[in-house]
Amino acid sequence: MFQIIGKQNLSPSIKRVDIKADNLVSKFKPGQFVTVMVDRFSRNIPYNVLDVDWRRKCLSIVCEENDPDTVKMGAMKINDEFFSVRGPFGAGCPIEKQGTIVCVGEETGLSSLVMLCRSLKQVGNKVVGIAGFESRKNSILENQLRLNCTKFYVMYKDGMHERRGDVLIPLKKILREEPVARVYVDVGMRTLEDIRAIVEEKNVPVSANLLSLLAERGTFLDTSHVIVNGKKYFPAVEGVVVDLAAFNVKELVRSVHSAQEYAACRRREIELSARSSVSARLKKFIWG
Repeated sequence: MFQIIGKQNLSPSIKRVDIKADNLVSKFKPGQFVTVMVDRFSRNIPYNVLDVDWRRKCLSIVCEENDPDTVKMGAMKINDEFFSVRGPFGAGCPIEKQGTIVCVGEETGLSSLVMLCRSLKQVGNKVVGIAGFESRKNSILENQLRLNCTKFYVMYKDGMHERRGDVLIPLKKILREEPVARVYVDVGMRTLEDIRAIVEEKNVPVSANLLSLLAERGTFLDTSHVIVNGKKYFPAVEGVVVDLAAFNVKELVRSVHSAQEYAACRRREIELSARSSVSARLKKFIWG
């Protein structure tokens, strides 16, 4: 019995859903994920867990309405029940005192970092959070992450609030100013490659949450696997938080998507980046 006991509209198409899950909450660790089926005819959708409430025995997920199944989920009301909620899957992140840890997320990627930041902070780490958004109106989960960090940066690409730019700017600043034990990221593919290049120069390990990438195509099953480095990779067992130094993300993208889909995705990223750059230059010309 997986009943909705709370719901919040974070934006017109993004909802926070609190689900009663008595048997799951006691087993959950930061970095693990669950799969949800709205009804017996819907696909199995994997979600990072935003938070776990042990008192109410519920877990929270963030649902973005981008296909018929997620739209159906977004339309559900309090007291409605899901057909199934399964998990937790994957290996959890190690929670131990390491020093300064940086957690970087963009948009809905922050949902995988809130509980992780809290756990790392509780064991004595200095946790620096970096959140990136297209604009102020898209800044969902900003306050939740801010409350669980020792220090926090927020970046808006539209340049109209607090700080202008992307998550790479504060990340470079932190790496220059203090020793960093590890960087955790949940960002888009292009930003991920940029972060890898920056952090490799400092010889700092990077762990990336790849759940959104793996969930982009088809039904997600417990036995689902992709081929990476010539070997089978099982996300439900090995986990979706991986060490970038030992993981070929580009190969993973090609194995999840066809060559045509991959090429189209890269073209869209380049077009969006070009439009964003033109828009930023125009705003600078107008506003100074």
